[in-house]
Amino acid sequence: AVSGLLTEGAPESKPNAPGQQTRNSNKVQIIMSTKDDGVDRQYKCTIHLALPSAQCAQHLRDVISVDKEISDKVVKTISVVKSDEVVEGEEPSEARVLRIQFEATDAKMLRVSVSTTYDMMNVALKCFAEFGA
Repeated sequence: AVSGLLTEGAPESKPNAPGQQTRNSNKVQIIMSTKDDGVDRQYKCTIHLALPSAQCAQHLRDVISVDKEISDKVVKTISVVKSDEVVEGEEPSEARVLRIQFEATDAKMLRVSVSTTYDMMNVALKCFAEFGA
């Protein structure tokens, strides 16, 4: 089963360069574009998507991080993080939640980026279900 949670918030760390991956002990973060360009991106959205396994979360992160944003008006940061909830029979420290953070200069660009990301995740998850992740 896959569940999703839409929340608002600011990213934890600042990206250094587009396409860059940063690593620490519990997550890999993929930066889709740089936000150190002086542009005010006041519209923010964070999606948390709980997935059945860490491998599924990592595969989905890899799939949706291939394409860059179509505009510099949106910055997208993708990471796999630990779950806050403990599922019976599962290690509590397993990083199986896909977190996607968006920052945009206007509401329309934020909506377009979030909608496109949901569409890509939907297709990828259907492929995982059909062919295995």
